[in-house]
Amino acid sequence: MHLLTISCFLSVLLSTVPATAQNESALCINEKMVTAQESGLDSLTMLLTDQLNDKDFYLVGESHTMLANNDFQFALIKALHKKGVYYIANELPHATCFIFNQYLESGDENLLSSLKPHATYELLKKVRAFNLMQPDHARIKYYGIDYLDAKYDYNNLQLSLTIIRGSIPSAGTLLDKLIDEYLQKSSFTAADISGLNQTVSDALRTDSALYRNHFKKYYDDLLLMSGNIIRYEANRDKKIFSSFLQLYRQLALNSSAKPKFLAFYGIGHLDNLGKYLLTDESSPVRNNVNMIAMHYVNCMAGWTDEKVHTTGIYTVSKKTLKEFEHLCQSGSWKVGLLTDTGCFKYTAGKRPHDAIIVFNSYGNRKMTSWKFD
Repeated sequence: MHLLTISCFLSVLLSTVPATAQNESALCINEKMVTAQESGLDSLTMLLTDQLNDKDFYLVGESHTMLANNDFQFALIKALHKKGVYYIANELPHATCFIFNQYLESGDENLLSSLKPHATYELLKKVRAFNLMQPDHARIKYYGIDYLDAKYDYNNLQLSLTIIRGSIPSAGTLLDKLIDEYLQKSSFTAADISGLNQTVSDALRTDSALYRNHFKKYYDDLLLMSGNIIRYEANRDKKIFSSFLQLYRQLALNSSAKPKFLAFYGIGHLDNLGKYLLTDESSPVRNNVNMIAMHYVNCMAGWTDEKVHTTGIYTVSKKTLKEFEHLCQSGSWKVGLLTDTGCFKYTAGKRPHDAIIVFNSYGNRKMTSWKFD
């Protein structure tokens, strides 16, 4: 959909923010923000991607357990697909994302039932339906570059390894024997995974020709899995960045086109992971990142407990943020977009966001998982 078409459509569909605020920042926001009801999210997202400069990495800062996150992710997937963005780097380990991709390819819902945490995974079902309309090379895939959570992802790693070993007949290699030995365990511990990952990583790199030929398409999956962080670490962005570098090398080697990415991360990672992506000399997307912040005003949130939350952006002045939230509360719209963030006064040393999307009294229930619903 072209921008002109979008603009004509939005003139009918989108509402105008009520001009009730008298202060300067609120008046500025009131003038520049475009709003819509829930049904206008796709069109608003298309407007967002048309107004931003095309980049190789779109990093979205979210607050977890918000229904809006999944809706916005699917809207962005569809909008950015037109720009050649096919890969989603995830705040999850690759063992979990491997199962996502197995489902996207096969449609076997038993895979979703086996995933932990247990959830509806409606987003993945929508992505699969979308993928079926695309050529093979342009289908959405998920890649995990983050840590394994003991409560959920150790189980997912066992399932991923079981799928791989069930698909590749044993050739009696070191890794065949090792993985089979580990799969005899009823469950994995952190120590198990640490030992397994080190041996797998070393063997895959040392005897790459042997194992590429043996594991075929699963070679890259195993290499990415073996490099993931084990257990939660608060200050882990440098390690996440290292996993991304490995992912980028793999995709660049196997793709005819330059890899482009979408990632939804906790909003605090915009400053940390975002800095590595944007400025590190080793970054393949250096100076080629759009950072989009999500804010939520009186939105339904929660996974274990249902609650209404106002949260999100924290790098602007408290006064400006309060005025912004008051302006949102005075409107009856559900989604707002700002691609000109000059109305906000940012905290010293903090990089302005390339765009802000705000959800206003959005959602009517808690999520069935912290990340996917």
